[in-house]
Amino acid sequence: MEKNVVNETKKNEIQGEKTSRTIELALGLVGGIFGLFGGIFALLFIPELGFSAILASVLGIVGAIYVTRNAKWGGIILIISSIWLLISISFFGVLGFILLLIAGLVAIFRK
Repeated sequence: MEKNVVNETKKNEIQGEKTSRTIELALGLVGGIFGLFGGIFALLFIPELGFSAILASVLGIVGAIYVTRNAKWGGIILIISSIWLLISISFFGVLGFILLLIAGLVAIFRK
């Protein structure tokens, strides 16, 4: 009886280590898309900063996809892209910044 309980516990631990990262993926994708919209809008006023924001948003989308493979590094990429987006286009990128930052923090701190 005790052996079965130990085997069940080990099975649950192995299965429990694979956490679904759907929340981080969805927030990162939506944040990246909002960042892209802000970057495209910023291209009209200051092309260099708009282009930088578009690159930051693409990095955020890549980080959101990567978070499903490695949560820690994907979260770090999401946080870097969120800060980069906020520095690039400040007001136009606030929504994208918030969503990318939340996705990055959740990816790093969620077990």
